[in-house]
Amino acid sequence: MDKENFRKELSKRSVFRDSSSLNLSYVPKKLYCRDDIIKELIHNFRGIIEGKGKFSSNCLLIGKGGVGKTVSAKFFGRNFRETVLEKGINLFIEHFDCVNFRTKSKIVRTLLGKYCLGSGRGFSDDEAMKQIITKVKNDNGYILLILDEIHLIPKNDIWALLDIAETFGHHNVRISLLLISRKHDWIRIESERLLSRINKKIELKPYNLEEAKDILDYRVDLAFKDGVMNEDNIELIAKIVEDTKNMRHGIEILRLSGQYMDKEGLDEIHAEIIRNAAAEVAYPEFRADIIDRLKDQELLSLYAVVRALLNSRKSFTTIDDAYEDYKIICETYEIVPHVKMSFRKYIRQLNTLKILLADSIRIDEESRGRHLNITLLDVPAEKLEEYLVEILEKKLIVDS
Repeated sequence: MDKENFRKELSKRSVFRDSSSLNLSYVPKKLYCRDDIIKELIHNFRGIIEGKGKFSSNCLLIGKGGVGKTVSAKFFGRNFRETVLEKGINLFIEHFDCVNFRTKSKIVRTLLGKYCLGSGRGFSDDEAMKQIITKVKNDNGYILLILDEIHLIPKNDIWALLDIAETFGHHNVRISLLLISRKHDWIRIESERLLSRINKKIELKPYNLEEAKDILDYRVDLAFKDGVMNEDNIELIAKIVEDTKNMRHGIEILRLSGQYMDKEGLDEIHAEIIRNAAAEVAYPEFRADIIDRLKDQELLSLYAVVRALLNSRKSFTTIDDAYEDYKIICETYEIVPHVKMSFRKYIRQLNTLKILLADSIRIDEESRGRHLNITLLDVPAEKLEEYLVEILEKKLIVDS
């Protein structure tokens, strides 16, 4: 590529309105589906306002990855600081990712350098912390420490941080802690001693389908130009989020899909782009071990769904459309097709195995009838087609 082509590629029209809103570090102006969590944090730390800074509290957010722990903490911190400043209290929010800050000493030295302009060389951690507390108190300030991935710090260091108020006296300390950890990591280190210093323990549950759709709708509006992403696409990504129980996957799928569209010069996204992005983000490999053990009719039924999705290029297909492809596939392999009722049973079995997703959908508001919406979540249809053809040729085609 020469300089001219480089500039040409860089100046291509983009589907993005604001791609930065899909960064995992992005904190939105509006936080969806976490009102209850924010309310808990407000009431846990409102003593900072009521006590004019003479207050200390420790709170813990736990939950699986991708349930909104960090974004909730940052959203709370940003809005709480703005509100507290209006009350004449000088609140500072300090966020430490313990992936990079693995000890209490490194956190304390960093704070000392910021607030006291010193390295702390020659001082113990307690002496350094005393300098920080004195400085903050003299400046009528207050610090809220957000410590992400707290389990990566030695347990004794966690205890020492939680015990700051007891060590230096509640009347002196103007530091509170908001800890963040994945649930299984916290369980590994949890003890009565640590819990005795935590005022509130809040668990975040994974987003359900409707919550995932609300969040994705909002992020799509922020990130993409009008008409790039339709409701079926958002529904498909929301189902992936519900299945993986990780909203980060959904945000990353949006970002990767948009980048692919820009690279290929596309104006509108389609389901295969989403599935390719999902395979890269959420599912590094599909369930080949289960597919290899499927019965012949289940394999044929799965292949029929794949063909129906590829032919329509839509996010979902139906029993009727997939059954038509099933009959053609059976004819190709010289197999007598089973009736539609049996085909429906195979689809439901594949759904139970989580190889595909089959949802019962009402046909319209007036009708009581329902049909199955069928899609793939964890692998691009083209990739799965190649794999199925290879298996079917081995199992069903007899060498002459």
